[in-house]
Amino acid sequence: MMAGTSLGWPSPVLAKLSNGGLTMVATNEQQSWMIAMLELGNLLSPIPFGLLVDKVGRKPCLLLTGPLYIVSWLMVLWSSTIGVLYWVRLLQGACIGIITTVAPIYIGEIAGDSIRGALSTFFNGMLNAGILYVYCVGPLVSYDALTYYSLLVPCAFLGTCLWIPESPYYYVLRDDDKKAHESVAWLHGDQSAESDVVVRELMRIKAEARDDLRHKGSMRDLFGSQCSRKAFLIVQIVAAADVLSGMTTVLAYASSTFAHADTDKTLSPDQFTMLLGVLIFCTTFVTGYLVDKLGRRPLLLFSCFGCGAFELVTGLYYYKRWVGFESLGAWIPFTAIGSFAVIYSIGLGPLLPTLQGEMFPSNVRGLASAITSVTLTVISFVGLKMYQVITDQWGIHVNYFIYGTGCLVSFLLIYRFLPETKGKTFAQIQSEIMKTIVDDDRLSRSKNRRKPVNANTSDV
Repeated sequence: MMAGTSLGWPSPVLAKLSNGGLTMVATNEQQSWMIAMLELGNLLSPIPFGLLVDKVGRKPCLLLTGPLYIVSWLMVLWSSTIGVLYWVRLLQGACIGIITTVAPIYIGEIAGDSIRGALSTFFNGMLNAGILYVYCVGPLVSYDALTYYSLLVPCAFLGTCLWIPESPYYYVLRDDDKKAHESVAWLHGDQSAESDVVVRELMRIKAEARDDLRHKGSMRDLFGSQCSRKAFLIVQIVAAADVLSGMTTVLAYASSTFAHADTDKTLSPDQFTMLLGVLIFCTTFVTGYLVDKLGRRPLLLFSCFGCGAFELVTGLYYYKRWVGFESLGAWIPFTAIGSFAVIYSIGLGPLLPTLQGEMFPSNVRGLASAITSVTLTVISFVGLKMYQVITDQWGIHVNYFIYGTGCLVSFLLIYRFLPETKGKTFAQIQSEIMKTIVDDDRLSRSKNRRKPVNANTSDV
């Protein structure tokens, strides 16, 4: 939710800037840099914390983001220039890098196999709650009041999450059986030292982590086998699909995007933005039910195709506006963008953290998650920075044509490479990946055997 507030915060702030509601002055170029600095900050933390997560634990890394967010919002209160906001966004981006690296690992390790997918979707659900929070509060209060409301979120986080346990996987990797047992007992709500459920769960964790304990979780472990490389490739494809959908940019520029539509006889851009936030948040509950019923693969395929289709519709609407069609109605882009956001929230949004927690053995999970965060950040930074440039130079519709095309290409790649992971243990997922590699090798050898040797077409 802390990350969601910082992701959604620019939308009401940009509206206040354009309406003259702030004494602060910023050009379109400065505004785009202020928004994009979040992703530059996101580059700073994933790799260091991907390594620290196995040295100091998952919980301390997550708790650190609370004080950092408090400092960032205090800087907003004390700032009066756009230059200070650059540093604020840089710091908040570093916090998001920590959260997106560590939280999927923690969630994947504390959740049972049958509910891991549903629980992982609440990572995205709370992100959406933070976005909805600032979308609803922002237009109704002043700039300073919005900052105070944002400051409440990290304070609430520290007040509640100080009591959560450390991941039992971390304790197993540190060879601390006593604390691992206590952690599993807390998570199961069973404090009995001899509980069969707790003992069986702890033995399962040890069995899955036994091979990982023999390694240090280096780059060689991550890329040293075909299985690890295939898992890494799959997660990077889904990460790229997530960002290429353009959702991060749509959230940051929501109010200004709807301001480009014909809203004279409908709701205001801020009201459309609030409705968008409600749609995204409510969809989380649907996803939590579907993810462990239908599986990851069908939802991701549906999400990529649906997002691509509706974004192309949005691009067509804004193209018509750009070339002079004036009375198309604001409900068309809202319906298209709202449908895109709902479909994104069913698949691409919540399932990337799920796959990050599922696809890798525990000794390289932190490193793999960190590199994935860097992938997300680099592509997202380009999208956030270029959105305003593309809008000013060629029209807002070009952005949506790019996003729609990216989603359709991602659909083809996910269809080709992603296996189903629903309800499977980490060991079973690794076995499934190896099976796809063997099948691909057999198919390749079969094709090679069918090729004619020394064929001479001139003899025919």
